[in-house]
Amino acid sequence: MKKILSLFILIAVFLPATAVQAQLSKAGTTAADFLRVPVGARSSAMSAYTATVNDASAMVLNPAGLSDITTGQLQVEITDWFLDFNHSYLGAAIPTGKGAVGVHVLAMNYGEFDETTAEAQGKTGRTFNAYSVTFGASYAQYLIPQFTIGGTAKIVYEQIANSSASTLAFDVGTIYDTPFYGIRFGVSVTNIGSKMQMTGNDLIISSDPDEAREGNYQPDARLYTDGFDLPLMLKVGLAWDAFDRDGTRATIAIDGNNPSNNTQSFSVGGELSLLNEKVFIRGGVPYIGQDDAIEKFNGGIGVKYTLPNNLGVAFNYTYHGYTYLGDVNKLSIQVYF
Repeated sequence: MKKILSLFILIAVFLPATAVQAQLSKAGTTAADFLRVPVGARSSAMSAYTATVNDASAMVLNPAGLSDITTGQLQVEITDWFLDFNHSYLGAAIPTGKGAVGVHVLAMNYGEFDETTAEAQGKTGRTFNAYSVTFGASYAQYLIPQFTIGGTAKIVYEQIANSSASTLAFDVGTIYDTPFYGIRFGVSVTNIGSKMQMTGNDLIISSDPDEAREGNYQPDARLYTDGFDLPLMLKVGLAWDAFDRDGTRATIAIDGNNPSNNTQSFSVGGELSLLNEKVFIRGGVPYIGQDDAIEKFNGGIGVKYTLPNNLGVAFNYTYHGYTYLGDVNKLSIQVYF
């Protein structure tokens, strides 16, 4: 036990040390940043989830975790985000013997905006909407009893008024149950894809190819926009079941985060399971050491109940503490069948 504890502490110290070295911040350089919004009330409450995620939210967090589901599962999550933004997730997965398959929809609705133009010198009286969404399919399986691998293919789509951008993206991940009792090691790479470039009718303007002459033909022209990368994220995580006996389990987790649009950081968290995996208490601190980090801490609770007809239901709640724009409450409902 002393060797296990020493190994966990050594890695826990090493990851933060390598994650907070002086770096050049790349904040605000990617498209589809809604992909970085926390998904799954359990995982987002723990903050560090790469080696622990084991439900339908794994399809967008670490697809390898999908292999741990033992029954069919439906997960629904709707969250009031900042202002009138609405963040939602719907995922369904079923086991296949060696692993599992699943599909998901992840969306962010930004609400309704008043249109303003330079010509009108203010509001025109018209409104427009903006939203982002992904549609994905996932597969994961055990290669050996201690090692699982998974992947997700998804379409990423964003629209504002009459202009939009889309691309195909992939997530991959692995989880390894190490020989050290209760310690798991996970790696995930999410949002691997090509650049997103806006196009649409809103970018069409009238042009004058020769302003020195009058009465010449003035064709329509399309404004050209730059393409922006997706928010690529590499996560390396460890999870340790420090105590697992008599219906009680205590898990400690740490993630090292290497995003393409910010500096490196690390996240820490844990979960206390009571009454044979029926009641849960969770908490964590995300993105420690990240430039301009606005998340202060996360905390949550959960309950899971099995019905007589082998159906099960779980309710998970997470409180997200933020520095500037207020706090966020997340509720996730899971049905097992």
